[in-house]
Amino acid sequence: MHRLIFEVALVLSAVVVAHAQEPKQTPKDVWNRIYTNAKDSKSSYNNFLAEVIKERKPGKALDIGIGDGRNSLFLAAQGWDVTGFDISDVGIKQARERAQSAGLKLNALVDDVDQFHYGQERWDLVVGMYEHEMITRNAEKIIGSLKHGGLIVVEGLHRDANQKGVEGDYYGYRSNELLRAFDRLRILRYEESKAVPYWTQNGRRLSDSSPSKNSLK
Repeated sequence: MHRLIFEVALVLSAVVVAHAQEPKQTPKDVWNRIYTNAKDSKSSYNNFLAEVIKERKPGKALDIGIGDGRNSLFLAAQGWDVTGFDISDVGIKQARERAQSAGLKLNALVDDVDQFHYGQERWDLVVGMYEHEMITRNAEKIIGSLKHGGLIVVEGLHRDANQKGVEGDYYGYRSNELLRAFDRLRILRYEESKAVPYWTQNGRRLSDSSPSKNSLK
């Protein structure tokens, strides 16, 4: 039986991840600049992901939107055979360098979320952190790529956070959007929480962001 676990984090204040006032730049250009400027970032892996896979036997994992590799390297260190891709060649270069420095095996590829060959029954684990509409519009491909008994883990912003993306448009998951996109799978856990994304500076929580969760198992 396929299984899906995901969490949607509701952010109560704006988090700037790109400069949308430069419309002539492509998303790849923007993300390349972001990873160039954040080369020495000490951001950690996602705690929700760590919690979910804690008791699972390692297998083949796919990390969608790998960035600089923080989550992929965490999985590789836990014994997972990890493939990750990202549109940013700068981010991929950093991920490869970090893997080599840590002595970890990582298959890091420059690829586009809509063009990547997900395959059929290929992955034991699929991870999609803060990829939003790129996850939902590729939901059928992702579902088909999951092995029997596999797991999908997703975390992202809620649309109510009123966050603008690299092209200046508001983005984020709407309430129950992921439930509808992956309704063919068994939902093990679903939460809409008031929190700050794990990749924000210093990981500081907002003073008024006490957890507010609604789980479905």
